[in-house]
Amino acid sequence: MSTYPDILEGLLRSPSGDDAIDRKALASLLVEIAESLKPELRAERNGVQPRDLQLEQLRTLLVGREIETLWRLTGIVDDPERLAAVIGRVLPTAIAQATSDERMGHVLAPVMEKAAESSIRSDPTTLVNILYPTIVPAIRKSIGETIDETFQRLNETLKYSLTWRGLQWRWEAWRTGRPFAEVVLKHTLVYQVEHVFLVHRHTGLLIAHVAAENAVSQDPQLVSSMLIAIQDFVRDSFSGAEHQGLDSVRLGELRLWSEPGPFAALVAVIRGDPPEGLHETMRNTLSRIHAERHHALESFDGDSAGLGDVEARLRDLVALGEHAPPRVGLARLVVLGLLLLLLTVAGARAAWWWHNQQLWEGYLERLRAQPGIVITEAGKRDGKFVVSGLRDPLAADPQAVLREAGVNPAWVVESWIPYQGLDPQSVLKRLDATLDPPPSVTLAIEGNRIVAQGSAPRPWLERAHAVAQMLPAGAPGFDLAGVRNEDEADERQWQAYVARLRAEPGIVITRSEARDGKFLLSGLRDPLAVDPLKLLGEAGIDPARVEAHFEPYQGLDPQSVLKRLKVSLDSPPSVTLAIAGNRIVARGSAPRPWLDRAHAVAQMLPAGAPGFDLAGVRNDDEADEQRRQVDERQWQAYVARLRAEPGIVITRSEARDDKFLLSGLRDPLAINPLALLSEAGIDPARVEAHFEPYEALDPQFVLNRLQASLNPPPGVTLAVDGDRIVAQGSAPSPWISRARKVGSSLPAGAPVLDLSAMRDISEGALGKLRDAIQARSINFDSGKSLPAAGQEQVLDEIANDLNELVKLSSTLHAVTRMTLTGHADSQGQGTSNLSLSMARAEAVRALLKKRGVDPDLLQVRGAGQLEPVADDTSAAAAAARSANRRVSLSIGFEEEP
Repeated sequence: MSTYPDILEGLLRSPSGDDAIDRKALASLLVEIAESLKPELRAERNGVQPRDLQLEQLRTLLVGREIETLWRLTGIVDDPERLAAVIGRVLPTAIAQATSDERMGHVLAPVMEKAAESSIRSDPTTLVNILYPTIVPAIRKSIGETIDETFQRLNETLKYSLTWRGLQWRWEAWRTGRPFAEVVLKHTLVYQVEHVFLVHRHTGLLIAHVAAENAVSQDPQLVSSMLIAIQDFVRDSFSGAEHQGLDSVRLGELRLWSEPGPFAALVAVIRGDPPEGLHETMRNTLSRIHAERHHALESFDGDSAGLGDVEARLRDLVALGEHAPPRVGLARLVVLGLLLLLLTVAGARAAWWWHNQQLWEGYLERLRAQPGIVITEAGKRDGKFVVSGLRDPLAADPQAVLREAGVNPAWVVESWIPYQGLDPQSVLKRLDATLDPPPSVTLAIEGNRIVAQGSAPRPWLERAHAVAQMLPAGAPGFDLAGVRNEDEADERQWQAYVARLRAEPGIVITRSEARDGKFLLSGLRDPLAVDPLKLLGEAGIDPARVEAHFEPYQGLDPQSVLKRLKVSLDSPPSVTLAIAGNRIVARGSAPRPWLDRAHAVAQMLPAGAPGFDLAGVRNDDEADEQRRQVDERQWQAYVARLRAEPGIVITRSEARDDKFLLSGLRDPLAINPLALLSEAGIDPARVEAHFEPYEALDPQFVLNRLQASLNPPPGVTLAVDGDRIVAQGSAPSPWISRARKVGSSLPAGAPVLDLSAMRDISEGALGKLRDAIQARSINFDSGKSLPAAGQEQVLDEIANDLNELVKLSSTLHAVTRMTLTGHADSQGQGTSNLSLSMARAEAVRALLKKRGVDPDLLQVRGAGQLEPVADDTSAAAAAARSANRRVSLSIGFEEEP
């Protein structure tokens, strides 16, 4: 018995001369092998096969090429554009090869008929242009005769429909089965056919003529010649009549009717008012004559011998009878009067209805043109006009528009929901009411912006800029670039005065601002500095507009210290004091007592004051050697002090040629080495110093950098504790997060920033109070913008908690952001719900303002039906819809700027 490997090897090894593999047999064998390895596959063959990676690979190897080909063909068949492109390439060749087969015509005939029908339906102009010259004149003539006959029947029918004779004729019509109008014409029309001419169209010769017994006329041949001459004259004289002719002529009581034929024309002379149906009788007679004597008429040369029986046809026309019209009775006049009265009443009522409808349409057009008014429904209900929609509180009063339109207010039922319109006109009205611009400022609409022009004081400008930033999304922009600051000139004078004060030695400005037409100024002033109030007159500023307050202090700038040294030392004439950079240098010669006193004063100068250099004052009582020894000792003491200063590393220190050379590294936060020269009594001119900047990792320097970068809030302290910098206190979570990022970025070897003692203000009483406020919401009734009954207590609790939250956050130096979000249920339109939710938020803001909450702390937004707390789309979700009609509060904390 062969094993599976032997059979598989035999299938894969193709016979000599045959490169193909029996794929079907190979697939069956492999499936059998798979089932023997996994018996569970056999049980699942008729069910849903689980995905097996090995079987998938086997399927790809066996039938992968066929699957790919089938996939491509399926893509072409499923894609109409690709299938049309493929068929289009072979369709012309297939049609060309099938032209010899007669079945092709049977197949294409219905298609061509539908194509012609579709072409005519889509563009009937081509077919009309082809048939127009032939069929239009005949249609026009037939329609005209039909209309004339219809009006003739209608006039006569109306004239006799309500008379006694008319009733008799109705009985005759019912008895004979003929139309009533035809019976009326039979009894009322008066006419007589006096002459009938049959004239050859091409030669104008008379073929036959028949006249009534009492008819009087001229020579028939002469009359027929004149008729043909008149026809030719009309065709030659008027454009568009080349293929037509006169068919009706009226001469007093006589009418001349003409009917053209292929070879002959039939002309009748009629006295009176004939029925329009006589045209049809004449056409029928002419047709029968042409049918019976076609060849004789075609070859007619003036001899009427072969057309003698034609006169019998013509006599039938002359034999048509006549009738006398009856008189109209009194009953008909009464009925006609009643009909006229009813028509007058109906017309008056229709005119009244049309007039009111026009007034209503005009009122709606005026309303739609009003900015801030949106009509959502307009119609008629229970005999009254109904209109409803949205209305901005600043929009025009619909009642006033109603009166202007002339509509009776008792006929109209109105329903308006308040909303805040964002069209330019509504926003302009709101800005006028909110900002109350001064007379020098004008607000106007330009495109999709509201532009302010003119001049105004700075307080009004600042308030206007704040209002412009608070305009909601979608509102037109508020452009204040065209408003000039009226206080600009005074502010420039004030800024120039303040800049001059800042340049004065001994004066430090800590506050400078303009408020309510006044200038506020405060700072520090050295007693020896210039008086700030004396400079007001030079600056052109009214002293009455300035409120200044200066605290006395001792200025450490070189000019102030120089003045103070001159007063205290009373230098001899041989000594001069001058400022050199950041030092005060004394030069000359003086006795030892003055020098000792000057050195004592120099040592008593406060830290930060410029150095007092006395090296340039010569003491005649000491030898130069002593001076050099003193200089050496001073330099060594100076270098030793520098080495002890944190953030300074000395790499070189030596004395050469009466100069001192110094170099090393210095942290920017470390003390300035040159500032210590005066304290050491060393002339800076004798020192050549060079320090490379570097960043020291001393705890105190790291602490200073953290203080500058983190700017901790007042409730936070940073202090050095061993090799750590410990932060203690409470702060908002954004500041704590920023501090963690800064601490993690400190370089290796630097002290660690320890934030474990920090407390997040939102996790304490402030957070609990925030959570309590956010857990509440104000509920509303359906379609209402004011809170539902029973919400006053909730509003009181929220107002108390908000005021408590503001007080608590101010003590913790945190900025609180509060937002009121209005919501609506899923009932109604999305735009209406959005406006309603915004109105609800504004209403809660106003109610909280009445309860003592600062409205500037509350931001409002409308979410409409986009943020529901429960699904209220089902018909039974009344409780969910009630929960979704609410105003919610969200509170966040930020760092105090």
